[in-house]
Amino acid sequence: MLRLIERPGQHALLRVPASTRAVVSWNTDAPSGGIAVIAHRSDGTVSEPLLYARWSPSERRSLGGADAKTRVETDVMQSDVPLSAIGVASTVELDAVAVTVPPPPDARVARRTHAAMLDVPKFSQYLAAHPDQRGWCSAASLAMLLRYHGVKAAVPAVARGVFDTAYGGTGNWSFNAAYAGSRGLRGVVAYLRGIDHVAAFVHAGLPIAISISWKPGELPGAPLEHSDGHLLVVRGVDATQVAVNDPAHAAVATRYPRAALDLVFRSAGGIAYLVAPRERTNELVALANGAELAVSH
Repeated sequence: MLRLIERPGQHALLRVPASTRAVVSWNTDAPSGGIAVIAHRSDGTVSEPLLYARWSPSERRSLGGADAKTRVETDVMQSDVPLSAIGVASTVELDAVAVTVPPPPDARVARRTHAAMLDVPKFSQYLAAHPDQRGWCSAASLAMLLRYHGVKAAVPAVARGVFDTAYGGTGNWSFNAAYAGSRGLRGVVAYLRGIDHVAAFVHAGLPIAISISWKPGELPGAPLEHSDGHLLVVRGVDATQVAVNDPAHAAVATRYPRAALDLVFRSAGGIAYLVAPRERTNELVALANGAELAVSH
């Protein structure tokens, strides 16, 4: 479930279905700023502002705020008591703020057997000029989405723009969404419900980046035997395969078995980067929340 408010100023309250896990993302043109979150919990308690993140032209840093019941773990709010709403306080004006929580375990979307292939630029995460950088899958995936939407992007520049000095890497989901927002697009983090849900975005002409993890043998054709966390771009779907731009693959453009990719996406949590022109924000939210939603019983 995704909740998003455009132009909230510096404060917003976003109500969510009860959940012990949430991700906050934001867009702003301000080069420097900070975000704190306020946990509204199902037991009626409300936290003090918990420091979430700050950024400047020279640094981005997750802040790991916490109280006795709720804590920020890099880019994820984890709460021992289910969250019912999240307040967001910013030191600067925001163009948009969003909160996403995982869907119920039985949530599904309508089956989509085909989504036409999109012409997404190909970027590798392995660059000869940066031989020591092996973990740029997130930056490379985001760069592909930016270039698809006509925004000039190079992997090293994106990596610098999303690097979290506290986390020590480029995989902070919220900073990747914020970077897309700073380049004039709408960028949000969302929990999705599997490859059928991903296919709805591709069918609408919107490639998305998905976060996956897999053990040996779980993802046939993968460039790595296993991974605890990896991002790639989905650009097409058919009944049996998913066309992707995998920045760790030697050719980048490849295909994975649909059932296998669906499993490793959902088992990793179903997190995706949604990037679109700002004028398509309402459509982006509608797709994330799913006019096609169906709950299996």
